[in-house]
Amino acid sequence: MVTKFPGPAHLQATEVADASQSFDNSASVQRFINFKKSKGNFFVDTDGNVVLDLNCSLPLGYARDSMINARDSAIYDRFLQGKVDVGSVPPSDYSDLLRENVMPVAPAGTTQVTLADGSATTANELAIGAALETYASTHNRSAATLSVLGFENGSHGQSVATLSCSDRAVSGNSGPTLDWPIAPLPKLKLPYAAHERANQEEEQRCLDAAREIVEERRANSQDVGAMIIEPVSSYGNHAAAPSFYKSLRRLAQEEGIPFIVNETKTGTG
Repeated sequence: MVTKFPGPAHLQATEVADASQSFDNSASVQRFINFKKSKGNFFVDTDGNVVLDLNCSLPLGYARDSMINARDSAIYDRFLQGKVDVGSVPPSDYSDLLRENVMPVAPAGTTQVTLADGSATTANELAIGAALETYASTHNRSAATLSVLGFENGSHGQSVATLSCSDRAVSGNSGPTLDWPIAPLPKLKLPYAAHERANQEEEQRCLDAAREIVEERRANSQDVGAMIIEPVSSYGNHAAAPSFYKSLRRLAQEEGIPFIVNETKTGTG
């Protein structure tokens, strides 16, 4: 930090924005960023302060060298003009592009990839739709009767479906949603090692609650057809221990429920 915040350059930029009325939400601006100087997980604001960005929407961080150098590649030039609807008019080497550039970094065991439009809402809508159809076909259920189990502090998008599996307390939604359940997320005490026993009991409480929801919904013919969770919540940066997510995934596998990981904060989509 080289200046207090807000610094003089930030205040001046705010005054210019207010005076020009170039945008109507200047009051919500947290920082004016110097994108040319920002790098990796750190951004540099207009006053020269270097700040660790815990809410960066760029999967590879700021000014990734490989992305900048890609300007000279044929692939970059080809798609520079805009997005391509690969569902209707994909390029002839589309399969090669996926195999050579995407699949090498795919999670172990993943054999297919689906590309969305870049928004979290659309990506999660596609995942939810695929999960519910999969559950419906394997359990001989109607997809219309299924529900999606979300978790506290979760925020998965702004559509009816994604809001229905998001926590209303953090999503800010006050509109109508589907009757889908929300399970508790462990509230851990830190440092973890000093409260290991209490944290394990808290994790078990939340796992038991999730299992109970699954059983109750199935008994009422409203099966949980998918689970969706953020490893690090987009609001408040809440996270459980790795053991909780692994146990939750095992529960989903035991019940034959597709398990959706919405990796907003961890930067992989």
